[in-house]
Amino acid sequence: MTTVSSLLQSALFIIGIVLIILGIGNTVVAQVKVRQYQADLAQTPPAMETEQTFGKNARLHHFASEAWSRRAVARAKLDFYQVLLRSGWLMLSTGTLCAVIAIRRTRYPRTRLARPSIDSH
Repeated sequence: MTTVSSLLQSALFIIGIVLIILGIGNTVVAQVKVRQYQADLAQTPPAMETEQTFGKNARLHHFASEAWSRRAVARAKLDFYQVLLRSGWLMLSTGTLCAVIAIRRTRYPRTRLARPSIDSH
């Protein structure tokens, strides 16, 4: 059995390759989107919040501008894609580790030592 065919039969190797592919995809997409939303946030001016007070302690937060809403949505999307970027790196690292372990196991198989028999005297 060749090394390649034994690797392809290894579940750990297949899981590693799948995680590497998914990690690369997540990382590339997330990097593009993070740059896009960082640029959007840089172009959108921060809006000032206004508060209206009703009664002694009750406050109603009122955001009068559409710019604040766009900025909040862009910030939420930026946070999401930053999480996606980190999970992509984690998947990439985990997949690489799985693939390396599978290659090492295939290349250097453990030889099992014979267990000493316990003779009762």
